[in-house]
Amino acid sequence: MNLRIAAIVVVSALFLSGCDNSSDSNGFSDSNIPRQLTILVTNDDGIGAPGIDSLVNTLTLMDNVEVVVVAPAENQSQSADKTTEGELVFEDSATTSGYLGTAVYGFPADAVNVALKQLEITPNLVVSGVNSGHNVGPIAPISGTVGAAQIAARAGFPAVAVSAGLTSDTDFDAAAELVIAWIESNRAALGDNSARADIVTSFNIPNCTQGNIRGLVEVPRADAYPAGTPNIFFTDCSVEPDGPPTSDLDAIIKGFASQTELPLDF
Repeated sequence: MNLRIAAIVVVSALFLSGCDNSSDSNGFSDSNIPRQLTILVTNDDGIGAPGIDSLVNTLTLMDNVEVVVVAPAENQSQSADKTTEGELVFEDSATTSGYLGTAVYGFPADAVNVALKQLEITPNLVVSGVNSGHNVGPIAPISGTVGAAQIAARAGFPAVAVSAGLTSDTDFDAAAELVIAWIESNRAALGDNSARADIVTSFNIPNCTQGNIRGLVEVPRADAYPAGTPNIFFTDCSVEPDGPPTSDLDAIIKGFASQTELPLDF
């Protein structure tokens, strides 16, 4: 029996076996349907930035996902987890391609607080990005992208921060795809609210001037910039690395995308 015939036999058996109370009229179990996820998206570059627009457009292609955008009205880069005292002003707005959201006149951390406390959004996941510029090593603690994710995680919600290059042709879509893959791998835990919220998962992708991204590696955050560190915003990904990456900074230099666990407070 060849593989194609075997597959037909298996499918036929599923239909002929009937269905129980947990299946629909086609014999498919409800457990095969992805549970609805609410994903809160924010950033530190502002609601009109290209990175958040790319991320939102990619997330909306997923099945059973509601995307809610609450982001700073203006660029608030390098604001870490700063918050504003007193009342915050926010208003209806949209990303550059027209996806409706809320613009907050404050820091990225303020945007998350407005979403959770004033708009009363209860997300399964908070995604911050895609940021223009890598947030690796010593840069991560001052990043508003990371800071927004930290605020969400401190409130008990799983959070992801994602960053890419600085150039006009930065591949934000590639960064967004990393987030999609992570969500798919963790969807069950996100759906039943058992996913980790004691860390922030940070993704960074290199800006390849030559060659292509080599792949994704899980590495720790670098504590410092070693002497002679090259410009991390421009990577020749065609150069063969001298060894496997040892940190998020090293990964970017060697042409790898990095996945790093960050603490809730630096």
